[in-house]
Amino acid sequence: MDLIMQNQYTVGSLFAGIGGFCRSFKNEGFNVVWANELDSYASQTYRHNYPETRLIEKSVEELSVQADELEPVDVLTAGFPCQSFSLAGNKLGFKDPRGQLFFEIIRLIKEFGERKPKIIVLENVKNLIYHDNKNTINTIEEELKRAGYWFRVPLDQKGNLITKRSNAVVLNTKEHTDIPQNRERLYMVAFSQEHFKMNTFKFPGPVEEMNEVRSYLDIQQKADEEYYFDENSKYGRMFAEKIAEGNEDSVYLLRRAYVRENKSAATFTLTANMGEGGHNVPVIKDDWGIRKLSPIECARLQGFQDSFFSFPKGMPKGKQYKQVGNAVTVDLVQMLAAECRRNLTEQGARR
Repeated sequence: MDLIMQNQYTVGSLFAGIGGFCRSFKNEGFNVVWANELDSYASQTYRHNYPETRLIEKSVEELSVQADELEPVDVLTAGFPCQSFSLAGNKLGFKDPRGQLFFEIIRLIKEFGERKPKIIVLENVKNLIYHDNKNTINTIEEELKRAGYWFRVPLDQKGNLITKRSNAVVLNTKEHTDIPQNRERLYMVAFSQEHFKMNTFKFPGPVEEMNEVRSYLDIQQKADEEYYFDENSKYGRMFAEKIAEGNEDSVYLLRRAYVRENKSAATFTLTANMGEGGHNVPVIKDDWGIRKLSPIECARLQGFQDSFFSFPKGMPKGKQYKQVGNAVTVDLVQMLAAECRRNLTEQGARR
């Protein structure tokens, strides 16, 4: 701990959401000096949990290093909007205004000038690598290089990512942490050429054991009535029939007109549209009936522990689900934060 306090590196967070990146880096001893988020509901949750951090609530397009007096930081994090690159989204990529927000990250980096961040950590959907016949990831690679960073995403002759040599890697929450959520996301790490001789970042390897989903759930007591399905209703009958066929301890999910069982002892990917009409929210059977997971149970499955996270009173349930689905898994990003600190400590003093 003395070493961590002695080298308290700083972080700035774009698209901060409810603070998944911020919590991960805080847990590794970093000082989060500022964060930026546009969504007013997510901002309320962020301030509720991180009152000590300066949160600038505005669009990243309006954010300015000079006008907003952004303090230079060692690490800049950005889980930039993924809908335009997602298989489930419109796939318009950089043609979508949301896809264009990547270039705002580059703009802000350049606005810092000689005091630009030493490390950039980005997160997006897995499909970003293959989007637009790989033109999207090639553009990101070129833009980061032009901004003065070591960053490469090598592909083999078949177009597959050469993971061992890449600075962009797909990591799955259930494979790289002990949290049982099937969540694949692309993580990208760029190192400043002024501070590092090369990009020596090492992504975490897989872990051997996964916790049980039910260890994250409040199954010793009945949940609020609003989470239970009426088993005589259309969806209630659909779940009851599927659970009767499958494993009572599995997690189930309603996808439009059918119910899926997760047979991998994990939960499905928690998504931003979990709060919309009951679809996409994980469902279980407990001693009192068939019910949805609560937002706080979903938050635990993203690594947000009760000891450091809660929602503000009065936050609509739909907004809570959305915020959790938009977040990063804390435990996974914390491993990236530890690797950032190792590199900063070992060779980041070079100027």
